[in-house]
Amino acid sequence: MTEEITRDLFHCVSLIAFAEVWRETGQFPPDSEAVRQKAYALYEAELRVKNAGGRE
Repeated sequence: MTEEITRDLFHCVSLIAFAEVWRETGQFPPDSEAVRQKAYALYEAELRVKNAGGRE
């Protein structure tokens, strides 16, 4: 199951967003809205790179 999650782009960026917000705020669990916003921003950035032919 872990391998399936790490292969999905949105799940990967969501985990990164969770860790980054936690690190930035020191709050555990981090604020879910802040994590959501960061996850969507990271996801959209990765999609732009992928659609531009930068990553597979």
